[in-house]
Amino acid sequence: MTASLNPYICQYGEEFDAEKSSHYRMAIQCSLGGLSFALLDAQAQTLVALECYQSDLLADSNDLFRTLERALENKGLNNKELLSVTCLIDNRYCALIPESIFNETDQAKYLDFAFQIPTNYSIKSERLESAQCVNVFALLTAIKEKLLIKWPNARLTHSSSLFINSMMKDEEKDGVFVNVRNRDFDLLLKRNGKLQFFNNFKFNTKEDFAYFLLFAMEQNGVSGQDTPVLFSGLIRPASDIIDLCGRYVKDIRFVADPRTIQVSKAIEEVPFQYYYTHYQALR
Repeated sequence: MTASLNPYICQYGEEFDAEKSSHYRMAIQCSLGGLSFALLDAQAQTLVALECYQSDLLADSNDLFRTLERALENKGLNNKELLSVTCLIDNRYCALIPESIFNETDQAKYLDFAFQIPTNYSIKSERLESAQCVNVFALLTAIKEKLLIKWPNARLTHSSSLFINSMMKDEEKDGVFVNVRNRDFDLLLKRNGKLQFFNNFKFNTKEDFAYFLLFAMEQNGVSGQDTPVLFSGLIRPASDIIDLCGRYVKDIRFVADPRTIQVSKAIEEVPFQYYYTHYQALR
């Protein structure tokens, strides 16, 4: 069924050349229901490609991986050497543990407090120096094995780790930071330059979204009247969600391009917040 799946974003710059693949760094973001990847020409320091899929047909690791390989094959990249590959695991199975109490042998127990992790998942952890904690996360064992067989030196990380590190290092000293996906979003609250709160919320309606955002802010003692909220991910300024949140939040912002790498003209047509995570992975 994935053979007929079409991307909702497919942008390749004039600079793209499959024969230069050994100069390309790739960032892949994958979740059940979604897949996207971007290519950076490391020599020219230019983002040259962005391709994104979202579909209920991407229901398991086989569907995800077949879609990825077909997309690469269409551009002559499937069996080409790449300079590096970073795989961003995008799911809700993650938990932040303070460094002072983290014990690697208890990784599964940390996740068990919040989730029932299926047996076909593996557990990993990574230290987040910017937040002085460890992110423990689960990923499908099958997709992990497929990725590492194809790219043995690939780096596997969780999308929330990248989001947290980016917001802790690059953005305002205080504020609320929101990364939106199809039906869930990450929310990070930073005060005095330190991580105060992080969580993921599922939503079905704009009212759900606004409720979880405002509830998290209220529970952490911040107000929409004096605290900025900065958005990244799959959301536009002209949206029902932003319109509703704007009734309660005075200062709404969107992530801005830090201009640390160049972006192909073709990709400039895509809202920057859509590929913010890939950009950060390739900086």
